[in-house]
Amino acid sequence: MPQLIFHGVKSDDVKICSVALIEELAQVMETSTDNFLLEVINSVQIFNGKEESKPYPFVDVRWFERGQVVQDASASVITHHLNGVGYDPVDVIFTALRKNAYYENGTHFDT
Repeated sequence: MPQLIFHGVKSDDVKICSVALIEELAQVMETSTDNFLLEVINSVQIFNGKEESKPYPFVDVRWFERGQVVQDASASVITHHLNGVGYDPVDVIFTALRKNAYYENGTHFDT
């Protein structure tokens, strides 16, 4: 269920690193690779009244909390793979979801 939402990153670059990225994250998070959702947001970033020609790359990770050690390792994996396709620096932001507020087919995960 972890969702990785990429901003300021080209979809072709995510495709290049996606398989290895998900395999490594699945090990760190102790879940299967088919639980991940990758999304690339094509957005325009504005700074000082002008459109940025090279937007700042960051990844928003939405997940069920897995503790600081797993979070730190996950951020390191994501950063490593995006560095590998030319993005430096990279910000990673974690948003913890509550199981009782996440529904699939009308049923929440906290049952």
